Amino acid sequence: MLDSIILEQEKAYLKQTIDFLKQEIHKGLEGVDKQKATLLGIRKEMWEEGMHAIDEFDQAIDMSQYVNMEAIETSQYKHQLEKVMNYQKMLPAPYFGRFDFKEDGESEEKVYIGYHNAMNDDTYEVLVYDWRTPIAGLFYNHEVGPASYVAPCGEIEGEMLLKRQYEVEKGKLKFFFDSSIAITDDMLKQTLGQNTSRQMRNIVETIQKEQNRIIRDEENDVLIVQGAAGSGKTSIALHRIAFLLYNQREKGLTNKDVMILSPNSLFGDYIAEVLPELGEQNVECATLEDLFEAYFGNYLRMGKKHSQLEAIISSKNRDRIRASIAFKGSEAFMTMLERYIEWIEKEGIIFKDVYYREEKIMGAKELKTQFLDNQINMSIIKRLKRIEKILLERIKPLEKAYYKELVDKLENDSKFAHDEQEEARRLVQEEYDCFMSTITRFTRVNVLKVYERLMRKQKLFNQFAEGIVLPEGIEGMMKHTAKCLEQKQVAYEDGAVLLYLKLRLEGESLYASIKQVLIDEAQDYYPIHYKIFKMIFRNGQYTILGDYCQAIEKPIQASIYDGIMEILKPRKGLQIDLLKSYRSTYEICEFAGKLRGSTQQVIPFERHGEAPRLIEASSEQALISDMKQTLACYFEEGYKHIAILCKTRKEAHYLQEIFKDEENKNGKLIISPIFEAKGLEYDAVMVYQSNKDHYCNNFDKQLLYIAATRALHRLSFYYTGEVSSYLI
Repeated sequence: MLDSIILEQEKAYLKQTIDFLKQEIHKGLEGVDKQKATLLGIRKEMWEEGMHAIDEFDQAIDMSQYVNMEAIETSQYKHQLEKVMNYQKMLPAPYFGRFDFKEDGESEEKVYIGYHNAMNDDTYEVLVYDWRTPIAGLFYNHEVGPASYVAPCGEIEGEMLLKRQYEVEKGKLKFFFDSSIAITDDMLKQTLGQNTSRQMRNIVETIQKEQNRIIRDEENDVLIVQGAAGSGKTSIALHRIAFLLYNQREKGLTNKDVMILSPNSLFGDYIAEVLPELGEQNVECATLEDLFEAYFGNYLRMGKKHSQLEAIISSKNRDRIRASIAFKGSEAFMTMLERYIEWIEKEGIIFKDVYYREEKIMGAKELKTQFLDNQINMSIIKRLKRIEKILLERIKPLEKAYYKELVDKLENDSKFAHDEQEEARRLVQEEYDCFMSTITRFTRVNVLKVYERLMRKQKLFNQFAEGIVLPEGIEGMMKHTAKCLEQKQVAYEDGAVLLYLKLRLEGESLYASIKQVLIDEAQDYYPIHYKIFKMIFRNGQYTILGDYCQAIEKPIQASIYDGIMEILKPRKGLQIDLLKSYRSTYEICEFAGKLRGSTQQVIPFERHGEAPRLIEASSEQALISDMKQTLACYFEEGYKHIAILCKTRKEAHYLQEIFKDEENKNGKLIISPIFEAKGLEYDAVMVYQSNKDHYCNNFDKQLLYIAATRALHRLSFYYTGEVSSYLI
């Protein structure tokens, strides 16, 4: 009897909420139409008044009045439209949770949690609280019993009397249940058991306590999240961005103040729907290649990250390539670069007396004194620009006097025809322009040539390498690098060096307005990259996501994060480890754990499924046939996104041709090298040719681990010959 009463009460509240949303949407649309008409009217009047203004002064006064009115109306229009759109999104499922909270000394309050706020502006009654509000944190952080949260006015203490979760679909209450913790295993199992999609989904309804701590952290300038594969760290970070945009809006934080950095250019497409689902506009996503292009434009292009990985995987000189990449990204090499920059500053620039029309403008000694005068820590280029300005100021009066004297002479001398006078003036101007061009070239630095010089001159290189342990074969590395730079071929690792030098020599920041930086796949970056990020995003706070178990081209350990903290030097920093994996079934997690070894403990979520399969084939033809049969079965079982992963891009092209007709109208097949699948997930994964010849060392073992951790529900390995020893 009691259950039926509660059910009817819940249905009644859902109906009340939906009715309210519908009314507000109707009123809101009418209001939006009126505001739009008003806005158009203001703009029309602004145009007409501006056209009829008597003079520029009157026009400026009129325009300023209209501009202010237009700005106010535009802001109100956007706010109303956003509110309507949020309410429309809420209609199918206004909320997903509720808790009853009794603040000390106050009456009990029923708090419903959804994606957005729903408040009656007349009565100030809040029907649904946005999941990002301070009070909503209780839902994720506390069990029934004593509870508290931090509000703008301070800490609020009380007692949580009830916690309830709902499944609402198309405006109908399917079921609800009470729970003593934030999210029950049943709810998680249902959510995690669903098929994946082409794009990442939001996890608002299933945020766990340890995840919520990351999302709501506002105390730390650098927050590092070391998360096992499938721990949800990327999704958590996106929810963190949504939280910060919501809670720091009054401080001026907008989507244009946030930057997401990822080694993979596909990442932006993968996460494209998460922030809009959470009620926020998307933020800019960039790769290191994008940052390089922003600073160098079309003058240079750096190689892609995936080309670097492909070279490592395919080359017989894998160890030499990896050693070169590691050295160029290291603290040791940055020390060399700093010594080089100091040498350029003190000895590398040769100053000579500057003359203009045989008159000394500035002597070499004064030039050097001006250059070395650096009390406010200006970059080399800025100091050269300062010298350029001084030279211009000294030349201008001389040029003006000379030009006037010439004109007077030409005009008073009847021997010169008019066209001859014009030609003389042109030659004077050309002479001046040529001189100015020489000065301008003097105050610019060709970063490519600066780096090439270091790589080409062994004696100079050795001078800056004193006391530094150099990798084996350094001479060959230098020679190869210099040759590539001469031809303007910039490898991925050299792109970072050039960007570092440009930032240090010029001191310019194109991204000074960025306040929040999200770095994904932290383990794929080297110290030089973090130094670059610090210089570029000089006013930014950082959320850094990584998993050292997923590093491909380098062996690293947890100590990587100590190095990051040391470079970024935050006022306050924190590292949080996420050990629980939610992506894969228990069986796939256990299998991946054997590949991972004892490097890091991972706790699999108790969602069971079929064990991973090792499938032997007698020939390549039989292997392809088996894969096609399995693919058809996966589609038949309802899996929507299936991946065939292989070792190299060449293999991917080969398989794409073979499987080009295997797409199913009910699902999608993705064929990709393993290194390009990092950070992504699929319902089912099939790994091509996982035999011992193909996967035979620790580097290959890492690839197999990454492949295994991409799968949600099904995982299978196909091979001819003998299976890789890492899989058994």
